[in-house]
Amino acid sequence: MNTDFHRPTAKIYTFPVGGRAGQAARAAAPAAAPQICTAGSGWYHEAAIQEEAERNRLPRGR
Repeated sequence: MNTDFHRPTAKIYTFPVGGRAGQAARAAAPAAAPQICTAGSGWYHEAAIQEEAERNRLPRGR
């Protein structure tokens, strides 16, 4: 029985200076300014209001 075998040890890695925060600061690209989006126009809502107003102006059942 062979009792003289050598087992390799674990590999030790060095961490970057500053940890994850230090690494992220170097790799971060400047963010672009957000684009402003303006949504308005509720034409379908306005059309429904106009339609209801016209219905109420017309005499009914005469």
